[in-house]
Amino acid sequence: MRTAIELLVNGVLLGGIYALMACGLNLIFGVMRVINFAHGEFLSFGALLGVSLVIGFGVPFLLAVVLVAVAIGLFGFLMQAALVERVVDGPPIMSLLLTYSASTVFVNGGLLIWGGGYQGMPGVFSGSVSLGPMNLSQARLVAFTVAVVLTGLVYAFLAKSMFGKAIRAVSEQPEIATVSGIAAAQIRYLTFGLGGLMAGAAGVLLAPMFASDPQMGARFVIKAFTVIVVGGLGSYVGAFVGALTIGVVEVVGGYLVGQTFATALLYFLMIAFLLLRPSGLFGVGIRR
Repeated sequence: MRTAIELLVNGVLLGGIYALMACGLNLIFGVMRVINFAHGEFLSFGALLGVSLVIGFGVPFLLAVVLVAVAIGLFGFLMQAALVERVVDGPPIMSLLLTYSASTVFVNGGLLIWGGGYQGMPGVFSGSVSLGPMNLSQARLVAFTVAVVLTGLVYAFLAKSMFGKAIRAVSEQPEIATVSGIAAAQIRYLTFGLGGLMAGAAGVLLAPMFASDPQMGARFVIKAFTVIVVGGLGSYVGAFVGALTIGVVEVVGGYLVGQTFATALLYFLMIAFLLLRPSGLFGVGIRR
């Protein structure tokens, strides 16, 4: 029983970090109907920048999360302004191919900057915390707490602020929003930047738990896609619930059948949802 509870709790803790990345990806899709294949590189660059700041320059971990999140958010803003905005009104295949190509360029750029080896944060939150009968990873507890706080702040910002209302207007009725005086292009820039900010923060939070390298984005973006397939495209709440589900499946599956089969189990879960419930748990439908 103790082992089962520990596995479930650790799965939820990991899922909270996945939620931060997946919510950013879903936010971009919800506003722009663009599936950003380069989102994984936002995460990998975030992780590697975090390692460079914390290990190379001695920057405190939480400060590194903030600095990297802002930097990757700005990177996403510039990517949207320079690249994605040019094809946002074209056929979906154009933005898909563009972001996939950008992903390849970013990976190779990362290899030039950081090399192809693995990097980590040895000694950063490497201990465990005893909660009753459970021993939980300190890194996962800290990362989960920060991820949930950031996800909640972004959700509150989107729900309560004028900017959030403008995002919802552009997402639901872009033509009417434009006629009403909302600068849809600027909203798209800021939304892409916000998605990048969330992925960058998630990368730093994952760095103490996983070895980081420029090619890690592909592994995690597949998990993010699985999350939004389970939770529902365009649903912020769905992405959060889906992420917790995926985290539990990954941790429990890894314990029962090994990590390789646990990864395969995630793909089977994604296929099952695509076949049986393509809208996901909280899907809001796709605007045509």
